[in-house]
Amino acid sequence: MSAPEMESEKPAATADDAAIIAEIKRRLSWALANENDNRNEAKKDIAFLKGDHWPSDILTQRTNDRRPSLTINKLPTFVQQVTNDLRMNKPAIKVSPVDDEADEETAEVIQGIVRHIEYDSNADVCYDTAGTHAAESGVGYWRLITDYESPDSFDQVIKFDRIRNRFSVYLGPHKEADASDTPWALIAVEMTRDDFRAEYPDADMASFDTVTAQGDRQSGWVTNESVRVVEYYRISRTPDKLCLLPDGRTVYKSEYKAEGVKGVKPLRERDTYRQVVEWFKASAVEILERTEVPCEWIPIFKVVGGEIDDDGEVTYSGVVRHARDPAYMYDLFMSSATEEVALRTKTPFIIAEGQAKGYERDWKQANVRNFPYLTYRPTTVDGILVPAPQRQPMADIPAGALQLAMHANDNIKATTGIFDASLGARGNETSGKAIQARQREGDTANYHITDNLRRAIRHCGRCIVSMLPRVYDTPRLVRILGEDETPGHATVNTPEVDENGIERVMRDLRVGRYDVVVSMGPSFSTKRQEAADAMIQFGQSWPKLMDIAGDKVVMAMDWPGADDIAERIKRSIPPELRGDDDGEQQGPQIPPEVQQAVQQMQAHIQQLEAALAEAQSGAEKDRIRAEASIETARIAADSRRDVAEIAGWVQLLAKNIQPPPVLTAAATDLSPVGPDAAGDMAQSVPAPSGIDGQESMQ
Repeated sequence: MSAPEMESEKPAATADDAAIIAEIKRRLSWALANENDNRNEAKKDIAFLKGDHWPSDILTQRTNDRRPSLTINKLPTFVQQVTNDLRMNKPAIKVSPVDDEADEETAEVIQGIVRHIEYDSNADVCYDTAGTHAAESGVGYWRLITDYESPDSFDQVIKFDRIRNRFSVYLGPHKEADASDTPWALIAVEMTRDDFRAEYPDADMASFDTVTAQGDRQSGWVTNESVRVVEYYRISRTPDKLCLLPDGRTVYKSEYKAEGVKGVKPLRERDTYRQVVEWFKASAVEILERTEVPCEWIPIFKVVGGEIDDDGEVTYSGVVRHARDPAYMYDLFMSSATEEVALRTKTPFIIAEGQAKGYERDWKQANVRNFPYLTYRPTTVDGILVPAPQRQPMADIPAGALQLAMHANDNIKATTGIFDASLGARGNETSGKAIQARQREGDTANYHITDNLRRAIRHCGRCIVSMLPRVYDTPRLVRILGEDETPGHATVNTPEVDENGIERVMRDLRVGRYDVVVSMGPSFSTKRQEAADAMIQFGQSWPKLMDIAGDKVVMAMDWPGADDIAERIKRSIPPELRGDDDGEQQGPQIPPEVQQAVQQMQAHIQQLEAALAEAQSGAEKDRIRAEASIETARIAADSRRDVAEIAGWVQLLAKNIQPPPVLTAAATDLSPVGPDAAGDMAQSVPAPSGIDGQESMQ
């Protein structure tokens, strides 16, 4: 589904279509003129990032003169230093209720739906792409669309849509950094001619790039491969009156009949408007599709890097913009140093006359070939033997050019705000805190990009909350995602009857107002690992931690079997220390009488064990062991009976029946008993009235 609509169809041509087409062309022309400078500079930024540092005329001249034109592209490393920080700090959209009709439970469900929408439609890719574009050239975008949940479903869902081509978006005038106040927006869509003909077989294949604002066709652009259309968003406002009713509700005057309040005199009225977001898909000559967008705002989200407003003329820039000249200088001086060294002649040998006689060919090739040895003829002058031939020292490196190149390299760091410590280079710092402080300098210098991304995500969260009541408008089972990325399900908009017989809608997404905030930090898995490390360090200084919270420590560890081990440790921790803070079902509580009986039985076993340890003769030990075995069997039987009694009590409580009487004095008499005591104790508990006693024990 190529359109961000609830449900669109091929519209019949109307007289209004021509006005919409003219409006699209007029606004597209305005956007092209208004954003021309920013787009041209952004294209230069991208060219530098790709490695096109040399001006075309200088590069051509140097190539013709066979002079080196080196490109040592350091800019991607600096940009990735910023964008990878964005990837490490995962955003988290948090939803909270703000009025009486909203509640915490519904807010948690909405937050779970938002997380699942992000997961299911790869929102992290949208965030990363927009943030990367802002860091590279100053502006990035993504948007929200709606689509059917599956090919065989009528339920619709909200999805994130990545905008990979940053130059395809044209926004109307706006002041907010996230463009939440823009009144209209355009997205250019490139389609192959075959796809266009298959999707719109009756449409005129005319591209906006082949039609001027006046509607005249231009020749020479239309190719055999593609045609360009536009998606057009606009906010339409219809004048209306807002009325305050005696019961505190507000309703538009035009909706009196629909709301069933006709004839009720409002307490107050004021002039206002009703706002609708419309969406069109159009070629240069006709409207191809149209629909209403289920959102209060245009769901396109803008992320900016640097922003400078010069008397209304806004300039956007990223990390690359001010590093372009230093990068070109670095390439130029490194090329000059390379050229200077390359043009220097090879250092010659100093040789006396006659020493090369007979070996001239080898000596002529000494600077171009690697001989294992060179032979020379010993020569004397005035009877004195001349020393062997020697090579002259190598010429000095071009220190001036290399020094300027280093200055250019420092200028790249200064303009991007990313210095050696952020890039992993070692400095003079010796303490960990000093190293971390230096590394944070680069993060602080470019934190405005992270903050602008957070603002855009917050506005996106508001749009999702605005769309949910209109998209998820029927009782349905929705998928949610927990903070720890655990999947789950929840029912929304579901009518239920409470204990008083009153019908109410549970987790109604269509009522109430909710606020959205965004926090950015490490992912849940990273936080979990950090928590585990902190717990281990704390446990080393206070070993008692494992005795009272060992299950929590093990659960924070990410290795196979951690959950099973944590569950075993949890069973060894006293219940009064565990409490109910983990939110798990603790099961039925054992009555105090049964707990006392179990404790006395355990004390008796301990006495027997002590007697066994003190016994000296083998016969005494055998007798005590036999008595201990009998007592252990009796206690096990009593424990099974107690568990059966507790299970019966739980069933009775579930049926709102008065629980059975507590154990009688005979059952709690813990003096040594005979083998028939278990049966007597069971008979002392009367069966509940109207229920078979045997069934209550099951």
